[in-house]
Amino acid sequence: MSRIEKDVLGDVTIDDRFYYGVNTYRARENFKITGLTADFDHIWSIVALKRSAAIANNKGGKLDREKTDFIVKACDLIMSGEHKDQFIVDQFQAGAGTSYNMNANEVIANVALEIGKKNKGDYMYIHPNDHVNMSQSTNDVYPTMIRMTVARKSPELLSQLKKLIESLKKKAEEFDNIVKPGRTHLQDAAPITLGIEMSAYAYALEKDLKEIETDLDYIMELNIGGTAVGTGINTAPDYQKNVVAEISKITGMKFRESRNLPGIMEFMTDFSRMMNGVANLALDITKMANDIRLSYSGPGTGIHEITIPAVQQGSSIMPGKVNPSIAEAMNMICHSVIGAQQALNLSVQAGQFELNVMMPHIDFELTRSIDLMTHGMEMFRTKLIDGLLANEEVCREHLSKSFGSAALLNPYLGYDNVAKIVREALSSGKSIKELALATGKVTEEEFMKIMASGIPGKS
Repeated sequence: MSRIEKDVLGDVTIDDRFYYGVNTYRARENFKITGLTADFDHIWSIVALKRSAAIANNKGGKLDREKTDFIVKACDLIMSGEHKDQFIVDQFQAGAGTSYNMNANEVIANVALEIGKKNKGDYMYIHPNDHVNMSQSTNDVYPTMIRMTVARKSPELLSQLKKLIESLKKKAEEFDNIVKPGRTHLQDAAPITLGIEMSAYAYALEKDLKEIETDLDYIMELNIGGTAVGTGINTAPDYQKNVVAEISKITGMKFRESRNLPGIMEFMTDFSRMMNGVANLALDITKMANDIRLSYSGPGTGIHEITIPAVQQGSSIMPGKVNPSIAEAMNMICHSVIGAQQALNLSVQAGQFELNVMMPHIDFELTRSIDLMTHGMEMFRTKLIDGLLANEEVCREHLSKSFGSAALLNPYLGYDNVAKIVREALSSGKSIKELALATGKVTEEEFMKIMASGIPGKS
């Protein structure tokens, strides 16, 4: 069976199995781009918003009790996981997100009609625009939906970040006594411990955590109630207050009303703030992944001061090769997120007058980046960081050869003698340790203590 639906462009025939309508049908035909459609976080958020709007409209005397009940029941059904496959609009779509807003309006309306024992498409009873979209415009619905989705996704992002910080702190304690050469300019530098390196990573991520938590506060201010241009035309009495209260109630989150609806509608920099926090996290983690790849390099001809868990074969031709696959994957995730920051910022600045129509792209880059970093950090922690081991013998050997440690010998051997040792080490290939011991002025035990003396708390 099928039904005929109409819009200003004409009639379309829709299979009656589908709950979406003419607007969604046209969007499906127009935007065959990526095949990527809204995930459940987006579906849940926009449907929760529509549910809240229906209740606010009823409280304001604009939507009768029966229609409100049917819309609320339809939203509850969809939010429980039913009809997810009816949200079919490509994530790259017409500006402002009108197609996705209408996809939600049509599905909710037709599910509500079915609950009310009416036929799909009988919009004289419950209409996608007149009832489901009452007191709303895509212009305030879509950015509110983005904010709700970001707020819904962020707790897991923060949870994974906190777990990664704790794992690094544990490794800092575990490797506290593993003395090794420091490196600056990729050259030998003063000694350090593997534990200090891990603690530096944790410290950087703690700052990223604080930044993202701060950025999230901007996300909690909602556009809803502004309708087309931020002036709130066609809204029910007390609509903004009531709808934000309902959204906060159903999400369990402390959203707040915007103090300047035109300002929050025109400017999308709240999203760039959040994106910049996520991108800074990606910058720090990709640096960390690079360090790990270098530290693991070898095993015969590289640094190899750490060993990592083997997660898969590293080569189709070289037997026994184990690559830093998890670190490499994390690098690629971070590169994608860093690129997304620039792409999002281009769309954030692309608004004109009372609206930024690039919201679907802003949404795509930000929420995708949050998901990538969330899943990436879990992979990075469980499959790499938690299984890191120190290669103590190699660390000791490298320390004995490190030219960066030679300066620590000055108080014991004298500057001129140390300079001779460095020159001889360079010409002969002998280690600093070997030549220092050959002077007879320090023992091997004393040499190791001297090396440790350059590290705070290790002398």
